Amino acid sequence: MQREKVEQLLLESTTSYPIIYDNLKKIYPARDGNPAKIAVRGLSLALLRGESFGMFGPNGAGKTSLINMMIGLTKPTSGTAYLQGLDILTSMDTIYTSMGVCPQHDLLWETLTGREHLLFYGRLTNLKGSALNQAVEDSLKCVNLFHGGVADKHAGKYSGGMKRRLSVAVSLIGDPKVVFMDEPSTGLDPASRNSLWSVVKQAKREGAIILTSISLSALPLLIHHS
Repeated sequence: MQREKVEQLLLESTTSYPIIYDNLKKIYPARDGNPAKIAVRGLSLALLRGESFGMFGPNGAGKTSLINMMIGLTKPTSGTAYLQGLDILTSMDTIYTSMGVCPQHDLLWETLTGREHLLFYGRLTNLKGSALNQAVEDSLKCVNLFHGGVADKHAGKYSGGMKRRLSVAVSLIGDPKVVFMDEPSTGLDPASRNSLWSVVKQAKREGAIILTSISLSALPLLIHHS
């Protein structure tokens, strides 16, 4: 069903679907006596604006491999994907400006503050001046890192949960049209997790979001596909 839908959408050149997977495959070649490993097996899927797609499964199930292809870290073995109508094989430089990413492991600079992280990544999305400052403030408030001077402390002094919340804020700064979150709720307490899902629900109104988790119970009810 999804395969037929994707083929029709590609013929129509529609822009209503921020994310389209077109028979996407990732196979890691055999090495050191181990057989080839199929990480992503011919995925075809189309997400409308405001929709989210949840992937769950154990480590090694291909969740991170899929996201790594979407953000340009690895190339598909075959097939492709279109983000905002742009082919990931030929247009990643343009795609980056409308994409948000929360990786599986926090990629933060310990000597930068939470605010400085968001200022840096906000500029990469072409935010400037007062619009940038307002976006940073809003992002910090959304993930509860604004009050008590927390925003201006070095990330190296943050707890694991605070770092995770900052990574989520980084992925959403600038209202990206496409967001990939790899196990975003890892290390969060129940209250922080509920707050995170509220932020994600707000963010996906204008775009599409892909989330992963090792557990179905860790994914929110806002998921449209899984």
